[in-house]
Amino acid sequence: MKAAKERKMDRKRKHKALAASKTDKSRQRRLDNKAKRDEIHAIDPDIKVRVINQVTYDDLGTEIMVENGKIKTVEPEILLASDEGEINVMTVKEVMEREGMVAPVEVEEVEVEDVGRFKKMVSKWKL
Repeated sequence: MKAAKERKMDRKRKHKALAASKTDKSRQRRLDNKAKRDEIHAIDPDIKVRVINQVTYDDLGTEIMVENGKIKTVEPEILLASDEGEINVMTVKEVMEREGMVAPVEVEEVEVEDVGRFKKMVSKWKL
């Protein structure tokens, strides 16, 4: 049978090892988030980025990702169960087209000379 002092020392040793591993995991997570943020800021330095649970969002709450050097929004997917028991994964746009609803209007790109002022103005809009 172990003495109380041995059990105490074992408990302390295990706790110290667990704390060290948690620190390493959180440090790595912070570095990964910083790398994501730096990659996005390299493309667009004016965008505000939030990383929540390793998912990147812009200041309006839209999920974003970097693909081929461009910032793209991630369309949310909807799981639909069909009559045959299959589960279909569809984007919101596909569901709206299937149901016959009008899809949101696509906005064409506009060239602006002073992008900084334009971004400050548009960042307050909720699209």
